[in-house]
Amino acid sequence: MEPNPTIKSYVGLTGTPLLYAITCACSLGFLLFGYDNGVFSGLTTDPLFLSEFSYPNSTLLGFIVAVYELGCLLGALGCACWGEHFGRKTICAWGSAVLIAGTIIQTASFGRTELIVGRIVTGVGMGLITSVVPIWQSETTPAKLRGRMIAVQLSMLIVGIVVAYWIDYGMSLKESSIQWRFPIAFQVVFAFALIAFCIVLPESPRWLASHGRSNEALSVLCSLRNAPPCSPLVSTEFNEIQSAIALESSESGTWKDVFTDGGIMGWQRTAIACGVQTMQEFTGTNIITYYAPYVMQNSVGLDRHQSLLLSGGLQLFFLVMSFIPWVILDKVGRRRLFVFGSWGMGSCMLISGILIKVGGRSNGIGAVVMLYLFQGFFTIGWMSNMWCYPSEILPLRNRQRGGALSVVFQWLTTFLVVEITPPALSNIGWRTYIIFAVFNWVSIAIAWWWFPETAGRTLESIDFMFAGAKSLREVVKQSVVRADSGLEAGAPRAYEKGEVEVTEKAAIEQLE
Repeated sequence: MEPNPTIKSYVGLTGTPLLYAITCACSLGFLLFGYDNGVFSGLTTDPLFLSEFSYPNSTLLGFIVAVYELGCLLGALGCACWGEHFGRKTICAWGSAVLIAGTIIQTASFGRTELIVGRIVTGVGMGLITSVVPIWQSETTPAKLRGRMIAVQLSMLIVGIVVAYWIDYGMSLKESSIQWRFPIAFQVVFAFALIAFCIVLPESPRWLASHGRSNEALSVLCSLRNAPPCSPLVSTEFNEIQSAIALESSESGTWKDVFTDGGIMGWQRTAIACGVQTMQEFTGTNIITYYAPYVMQNSVGLDRHQSLLLSGGLQLFFLVMSFIPWVILDKVGRRRLFVFGSWGMGSCMLISGILIKVGGRSNGIGAVVMLYLFQGFFTIGWMSNMWCYPSEILPLRNRQRGGALSVVFQWLTTFLVVEITPPALSNIGWRTYIIFAVFNWVSIAIAWWWFPETAGRTLESIDFMFAGAKSLREVVKQSVVRADSGLEAGAPRAYEKGEVEVTEKAAIEQLE
């Protein structure tokens, strides 16, 4: 589609190409996330790295790896407090700059203190980035493409892990400290690229509209859809945004709104967003992401060379499986994928634990196969889903604060899991996998009972779905019925008939 000369372009892009550029920027944020998660996985068994830092025991090693999550938590908290004021892309750029500073400190480290400080600073930057990129993506993308675009980002997260793993493997052939310094330093390339994207791309039209910059919001929306303001495509979507802002006008736009009902189940939706992020950490995925070589050496009994090769292969398998959500995420729906993923991961963890307990070469191979299958179930059921869902379920007014708060819970539970994994594997061995199997099966019931279906709905129609509902369970049932019948919940019936003003009036009357 050729750009309309009356529509503002960004680096010559409008419409779908502009949307792809935003997706590329957000994908770089997740690539950084994956790279930093993956790069320390290979270093946990690197003799030169361990020697440089005086051979930390399993507990201290777990802390050095996990302290990054505390930095991420601090970054997410900062975003929750101040992110709404600065906007999506500004926070993303600042997060990249902080990450670069932390990376420099880590790369130049000669002792545990500098390494830990560098890990924390890098984490602060990543906490800022991961708090805003899903929201920036969801607020600029049409409903029918939202799941796919976020799935693309999560594939790039795995690309980051894969790149980190194979750089670790390639540099393991070196006989100097460059063996571990270069892999850590390499991520600044992606961070500088993300800053460049943030400088030239537009802000979220929904954030602009919610901050009284309606004319600018309409202009950005026209650029994103490559259509004039008078077109049905732009006018309908802009009216939906304005209607949602009117629906939430009784809220103050402060932290109070995150923890109150506000007529749109504000606190319940915040709880769901935080619950999703917490539950995905208790699936056990970060045992594999952070410690695959460590697990394969200490649980399965492989040597370092074998564990690095199989771990690198595991991430390639992870990447291949991540393309499946591109196709099914918006078609199958969020709830079914959560349930499917948890069932599969729980089963794989149970079988892995049993095989590791029994021992032997054949059972060790079987355990590795189960770890591969675990990553496949996680990729299909949870990875794209859990980053997409919070930005969909939260109301516009609370989206930045609630989204950042959910990321705080994610990093807090990640720190817990990453911190306890080495000592857990050392002290209770195969039972660690059984514990995570139970966590996965519990999450099936939670997702099925309390998570409304949001696939294919505009962000504004999700607001209307909650408006005036008597209970969360009622919303869940309604969302499932509408999803099964191919209709959106709440406002969309009226929007299909062009009755925008009737829907808006009815929703505001419900609040009053």
